[in-house]
Amino acid sequence: MQVAIIGAGPRGLTVAERLINLANDDTQIDVQIYDPHAIGGRVWDPFLSQNRSFLMNTVIDQITLFNDESIENGGKPLPGPNMFQWLESEAKDFLSHHQEFDASYTNELSRLTQVGDFATRGMMGIYAAWFFEWLMRRVRHNQTLNFTQQSVMNVQKLGEKFQLMLNDGTQLLADHVVMALGHSDDNLTDEEQGFKTFAQNKGLHYLSPMHPAEADLSVFNENDKIIIRGLGLSFFDYMTALSVGKGGRFIRDENDNLIYKPSGHEPLVVAGSRRGFPLHARGVNEKSASELYEPKFFTIAALEALRAAGNGHIQYQDFENLVVKEMTYKYLLNRINQPDSSLTYDQSEALKQALLTSIDLKTTAEEYGLADVFEFDIALIRNPARDLPNDADYTTWMQSYLSADIHDARLGNKSAPFAGAFDILRDIRDRVRYIVERDYFTADDYEKFLEHFKPFDALVSVGPPLERIEQLLALMKAGLFKITAANIHVTTDATGFEASDSRGQLFHGNALVEARLGATNISLSRNPLIANLRDNGMFVQPRKIRSDGTSYQLGAANINKQTFEVINRDGETINHLYLYGITLEGLKWFGTVIPRPGVNTLVLREGAWIAQRILAYA
Repeated sequence: MQVAIIGAGPRGLTVAERLINLANDDTQIDVQIYDPHAIGGRVWDPFLSQNRSFLMNTVIDQITLFNDESIENGGKPLPGPNMFQWLESEAKDFLSHHQEFDASYTNELSRLTQVGDFATRGMMGIYAAWFFEWLMRRVRHNQTLNFTQQSVMNVQKLGEKFQLMLNDGTQLLADHVVMALGHSDDNLTDEEQGFKTFAQNKGLHYLSPMHPAEADLSVFNENDKIIIRGLGLSFFDYMTALSVGKGGRFIRDENDNLIYKPSGHEPLVVAGSRRGFPLHARGVNEKSASELYEPKFFTIAALEALRAAGNGHIQYQDFENLVVKEMTYKYLLNRINQPDSSLTYDQSEALKQALLTSIDLKTTAEEYGLADVFEFDIALIRNPARDLPNDADYTTWMQSYLSADIHDARLGNKSAPFAGAFDILRDIRDRVRYIVERDYFTADDYEKFLEHFKPFDALVSVGPPLERIEQLLALMKAGLFKITAANIHVTTDATGFEASDSRGQLFHGNALVEARLGATNISLSRNPLIANLRDNGMFVQPRKIRSDGTSYQLGAANINKQTFEVINRDGETINHLYLYGITLEGLKWFGTVIPRPGVNTLVLREGAWIAQRILAYA
């Protein structure tokens, strides 16, 4: 049996591991992995120079590539070291025997000593390379496992098999194909193409949406003023590359606050987004590798009760109210437990019990004597500048906002009032997936979910390490970075790019950087494989029908949710052609995760299911 896996990232490696280790001794299986990047895939490619400084946003002991007992229906696990354990035990020897990896990775080992540290992305790629070598040693006499560093340009059905075409023109056959694809580059929009053409004609610089590690930033220096659109994770990569990457350095003062020492070669940067706020800092990690918050209100039973009351569907507002109640509860618990709480021990314990049965958490907290109770106002969290006077100095306010975020995040992702409440969204994602994958929302309410909950979740729960927010504040104080208000709008004039925002501020620049990845939408993708499968009808976008009869399309490719097999434009399931991961975003919820040990993690769980389905045909 021949199995082709397209993608050498964590998802592709997961499927390969389960195929090799779960196959019977008498099963002959040939597993071939294809990826134009190194083992580990595009995001974690250790040979991209900037991946030696760009950080992951998951702590090292919450990362694994190994199945464990927690994986639901995952088959017999073969446990192995999580990333922290690997760094302690295997990494030094592996690097010493692999001189192809840059020496900076060996130097990085001395920095990664605590479970709550953040590794560079390239180090994740090296962990993946070590894992692949471990897996190669598991291959038995009737098995084959190979990696080919090429792109797959097309997949076509050929009788009972599939024909793969590689970028060098090679054509290969497979019985089963697993597409474990990552983020795709998109065709430029009309606006983006206009900016690109304008920059070329004027001798200026324009960087379209791309992986920041692949961007050429060597062209920028102290003579440039750059406008950046986007304040998500990609922004922090560009921030690093345009500061430390230009020779500057961060030091801590006597109060442990970061100060930036410029090299003199940094450009000036003005950055903004539609929302207008950087992602919240991740709270300093206090959780063990497999520790998840256990909700008191946002439970499966409560969700099923909402569904029953809604005749089979959950209204979006009821869903959001339940999420906010859970976050408010966690916020209040952490407020009660702060050293400066005005409550006695007996008062605190009584309040904790009362909150569990409270209808209105804020009112209950006030009744029990918790002073200055913040209402967990989700609208204010979405727009912290909502009540800011028009005549306020926005830069001064933004620096205060970042300082407050830093102070809170330092208290920890279990203990901090806000960071602790925000972090629980990471722990309840499987419950959100439970709703999405069972279509508990109507088309109308799912549209509200995508419009309202998705950006809120991103704002508060997927942010960068605390250090990155500290660095941004230091760069602002050094006068090298400025953050605009919401609704940044970029146009061009005779001399360059011009940005405006909701407060009427105007900024000029000779360069424009789009700090974001391409949208997860197969209709926009310029990945040749996705484009070919889309154009020949094998990939089709699911359509949702609103209550008024109108409709909208999801960006994902359609699959059978039980088998992960592709469904074509005729509604037919293409047996043995599997798709999982980021290309399903929208049809599924939040696939952009790294595998975590001990929590029935999504990537390992779904990869195991696909592998076992394939092996059932052996």
